[in-house]
Amino acid sequence: MADQPKTFLTQAEFARRRGVSKKTVTVWKGNGLLVFGDDGLVDVDATEWNLDQRPAKYRGGVAHRPVRSAPELQPGSAAAKQKPGQAPRSEPVSADEIRTDEGPYDPDDPNLDLPAAVRRKENFLGLQRKQAVEKEAGRLVERAAAEALFFDTARDLRDAWLSWPARIAIVMADELRVDPRALTTVLTAHVQQHLAELGEPECQL
Repeated sequence: MADQPKTFLTQAEFARRRGVSKKTVTVWKGNGLLVFGDDGLVDVDATEWNLDQRPAKYRGGVAHRPVRSAPELQPGSAAAKQKPGQAPRSEPVSADEIRTDEGPYDPDDPNLDLPAAVRRKENFLGLQRKQAVEKEAGRLVERAAAEALFFDTARDLRDAWLSWPARIAIVMADELRVDPRALTTVLTAHVQQHLAELGEPECQL
């Protein structure tokens, strides 16, 4: 029995064949589900096989798909060069370009399909564990506690400077042989002017 000739279509023709929009086919391309021949046309059999291997979505039921056998690949074609178990890709897709069948990947979407939902769960668990490790290692602290410590320290330093002239003026006046009250007044004025020039401390985290 002679082999059936392979079918190749443009992306627009393939969209009409599947009964979907051109945007959906573009999403499939971004996810590496489309298989292309050497002439840049969509290999229908190989592509439909890839689409049928996707996990069934749960939208109030299970999507039933026809059982397909793996398509035979022509030697030297782009799909034939893929490693076993590796989904064919037309071009590399970065982590920021992860897409679902409905459009761009949104981690805040409450209706993600199963693979995207699992990926979001694993990402969030990884971030949670990373925060716990950094906190135990002392590399991560709570912002509110850090801000409170910063402002308390700055206030203690300001109070120490304000009380300094009265404590040191008598000692300095005795060494300089001047009136302690006059020296206290002069020192207090200069310290207050210096603190005013410094202004309020800003905590930048």
